[in-house]
Order: sequence, then structure tokens, then C-alpha cells
Amino acid sequence: MACLVEKTGLIRDKTSGYKEISYAVPKHNKTFLRLCKTAHETIMGIIPKERRQTITPQEVKQIVIQYVSLDEEARREFIRGLILPTITLPYNSGVEKLGTHSLRELFELWKKSKNAEGLGDVEHFGCERVFFDFFKDYELKTTNDLKLSTAYDFMNWRSQKRYSKHKGLVSASTIKKELDILKQLAKLAALQGWISNGNLWGAVKVKAVVGKNKKVVEPLSIEEQKTLLKNLEPNKSSHDIALFLLITGIRLGELKTIKPESLKNNIISLHGDFVGNIKTTGKTSSANRNLPICPTLVKLFERGNIFKTTTNAFRLVLGRYHKGIHPHRLRHTFAVNKLLAQTPLQMVSYQMGHAGTSITTDLYGKFEPKHFKAGFEETIKERKELLKWLEEDYF
Repeated sequence: MACLVEKTGLIRDKTSGYKEISYAVPKHNKTFLRLCKTAHETIMGIIPKERRQTITPQEVKQIVIQYVSLDEEARREFIRGLILPTITLPYNSGVEKLGTHSLRELFELWKKSKNAEGLGDVEHFGCERVFFDFFKDYELKTTNDLKLSTAYDFMNWRSQKRYSKHKGLVSASTIKKELDILKQLAKLAALQGWISNGNLWGAVKVKAVVGKNKKVVEPLSIEEQKTLLKNLEPNKSSHDIALFLLITGIRLGELKTIKPESLKNNIISLHGDFVGNIKTTGKTSSANRNLPICPTLVKLFERGNIFKTTTNAFRLVLGRYHKGIHPHRLRHTFAVNKLLAQTPLQMVSYQMGHAGTSITTDLYGKFEPKHFKAGFEETIKERKELLKWLEEDYF
């Protein structure tokens, strides 16, 4: 029998004679959590003993989430799909063809599992066009067509494709994110019994190579920051959003979670509180953080302009009148401003919402020599004066 900790969504299985399995499911509501617990017990009850000794908690979670997302008839088919391959074929037997299932069928199944986890179309399903363009170009139609070389073919193909209006390199992080989804598809196909090896591309890695797939985002200089804010003054909403991003370092998407009531007790709480009736979540667990308050932030909340436009409208203003300044450059500029002003790395990393200081160092710790053209001491002095102006003396 498994036990459920409803407060955290943790399912823990300590069945005698088997290894302990623990994992957390998304906390939609108590009914959903209890359905996951029941699904866990059903699924673990039909998995053969030898397979149960090797299955990972993440694999069990994936099966449980997928099972809960299905209706009764689909659940019966799903259970049969789990049982039959284990009866007719040993796990990891090396048999390459276990049946013909379309890649469209596999992708739709993956989308169902992601929907059950509460992940939306915008974040995860924008890659659908990318994958099916790749499948078409390489004439991949069924799960039988997935080979070890498929992942390498995908990386080479993807590095040459552009799916946004921005020209230039496709970043290593974009390819890595899409390769991770490709790996998820392989694991899901194996759980369904459609392929024999769910870890088909487990050893495939994406490396960032300068000049090939690594983008270097240049922060705005002091003069560029001042010019940008001056040019945006006629458009009060865009001006205030740009200023807000420069002094907080938040992602533009996180601005959607900011409400007038987000400012309280001299902090702004990101993702950690209920906003209206909606529980907001960050990109990662470390995105749940509190932002310190300064006089400029208080004034921006009083003005209220940051709540009067959309993030897409702000993007359009930058793209139309300030070419080359993408909203994310303001986040990058915030980090460089802070680090050049000798703000402790741990504080910058926390305010950025990074999982660790190594991420902050890798992304923002390397500066072009021109940042130091006035000398180290003068550079530090200039950035400190800039931050004082932005955070205290702007209005």
C-alpha cells in the first residue's frame, strides 16, 4: 500500500519486499491527489516483480499522471498496453519492432500527460511544429523509425532552422529543451510497449559552442539605459515596465503575476502567493522569491502604469522603436549592473531566481573588456551611481 501526503503531493510506496518508491505529483486538488494514489496502487499491482525492482520513481510518476488523464475505456487499453508487452517480451530484450504506432499518436499521448500535469500549450506545445517538420524532412512516420541516429539528426537539422523573427544562432538551450522532449517521447513509447529501449538517447548531450549555438547577450551600457528610458517617456506604460525590469531583473513573463496587492510588508512576493483565485508558479522552484523594495519601485506601484498594458504590447514598442533591445536584455543588464557595482553574487543569484550561483556566474560573470575601459575602480563607481539613480533618485 502507498501513502499520500496531501500537503506536498508526495506518494510514498514502502511495500515489503520491494525498493521504496517516492515522488511528488502536481497539487491540483485533493481529488486529483487521491486519484493519483489509487492509480499508483493499480499500476504497481500489475507490474511484474522483476520490472518493479528496476523501475524508477520518475517512470512511475509518468505512468500515473498519464493514467489519471484518461477516461475509463482508455485506462483499460492503457493497462493492457502495460501488461501485454511484459508477457510477450522481456524488458529491454533488444527486440526493435514491437508494433506500428504513428508519431502523431505518440505526440498526442505525450500532450495528454503534460495536460494532466497542469502544463499549458504556450510553454510546452509550441515545439509541435518543430518536431513534425523534422519528422517530415527525415520521413519518420512511426515509432519503428526511431533509431539511435535520430537524436543526432535532429540536433544537426535544428541548428539550421529558424522559427522566430530573430535572426542569428539557434541557442544551445533551445536545442537542449527540445531534445529533452524527444527523450520524453522515447520513454513514453517504451512504457507503452511501442519501442524496446526508452533510454534510446540517454547519452546524447547538447554542448554550447561559441559561434555555433551559443548566444552572447550584450548588456546595455549606462548611456544606452538612460537613452532607452528617455525615449520611452511618452509611452508611460512601456517606460515604467522597462524601468521595473531594469531594477528588479525579473523575466518579462513574470510581470503577469505582479498585481497592485503584490507589494506588501516592504517586499514583492513572486509566485509564492495566491493572486486572486489563481496559484501562480515560476519557471523553477527557485523562481519563488521576494524582491526588495526601493523608492522607485514604490513610485511605480503608485503610478500603476505597469498594470495598464500587456507584455506583448511592450515587446512591440521595443521592436518598433528600439531595434536590437529585446526585453530579456533588460534582465541581463540588471545582473551586470549589480555585479559591476559589487553586489554579492548570492544576492544577485537569488533576485534573478537562479537555482544556484554557478548559473549566475556562467551567464553574467564574463564581461567584455570595454566594460572596464575607465578602469576597475571607475567602472564600479559608475555602476553604483547608476543604481542609486535608478533605485532612489529617478523620480
